[in-house]
Amino acid sequence: MYEFENDRDLVELFLSRDAAAVIKTEKRYGKRLNGLAKSFLSDKRDAEECVNDTYLKAWDSIPPQKPDDLFSYLARLCRCTAYNIIEKQKTAKRSAQLVELTHEMEECIPDSSRSSSPDDKFISSLINEFLDTLPRYKCDIFVKRYWFGKSVEQIAIETGFTTSKVKTTLHRTREKLRIFLEKKGVQP
Repeated sequence: MYEFENDRDLVELFLSRDAAAVIKTEKRYGKRLNGLAKSFLSDKRDAEECVNDTYLKAWDSIPPQKPDDLFSYLARLCRCTAYNIIEKQKTAKRSAQLVELTHEMEECIPDSSRSSSPDDKFISSLINEFLDTLPRYKCDIFVKRYWFGKSVEQIAIETGFTTSKVKTTLHRTREKLRIFLEKKGVQP
């Protein structure tokens, strides 16, 4: 059992600037964050660097941030850090997986770097609202692909579906998301 029963205790360590916050967070979430980083980065050392940078970013951002769900907060930092590492490494030759995921989602969600319309929090809340309308298995497939960055093949293995079914489900879900967002006033 963990020394801390909930994230609130760990966040309080960060808020009080106690160095033990990072050590105890690593014990609690290190394996999960390493797995997430490895799903984006092929090199073990890059994944370790990504996770270490995630801890540093958490240390630097808490406070002023005070996340209710520490793992989700760390996972977001980890994903952004992994994307930054990929961007640095592949300036000329971008990661095929990142390009593929971005291409898939740009059909539905506007690129905020090209427009100043809807802010990220608004779109994020709409996506969460949309995901709540989906059957559990479709939501799981969508989240595995676009939050955890898993390949279609990995998702097929984990769910027991064929790769064709996973691709079809993702395509149809993206199309439904696009329609949902358009009805809410968000244009891709």
